[in-house]
Amino acid sequence: MHRTMTLKGFILILFLILAVFLFFHLLMKGDLTRKAEQEESLREALAQLQEEEKDLKAQLSIVGTEDYIVSSAMENYAYVKKDDIRFEFSNPEALYTYSEEELRILVDEMAD
Repeated sequence: MHRTMTLKGFILILFLILAVFLFFHLLMKGDLTRKAEQEESLREALAQLQEEEKDLKAQLSIVGTEDYIVSSAMENYAYVKKDDIRFEFSNPEALYTYSEEELRILVDEMAD
């Protein structure tokens, strides 16, 4: 006995295959859209990190220079003001060899 498929059965199977295909197509299209959005946000984050890296490298290149030390002392610690005269001691330990009384006398003599 040989059975043949009717036209209605064929159309029904074709419709089911088309519905399954459409379902998976929409599912994959949504995933693709989410992945594209994720890629765009990652690209923006990468660009921001690269800009931050560039700024940090520029800052690192000036750290330790005299200009950086002076500007850091002025801005962060208020040790030096813009028009102040700066003194650098080559042997700061020598300052501690005097007693309080001797230091006061020395400062008074320098002020005169």
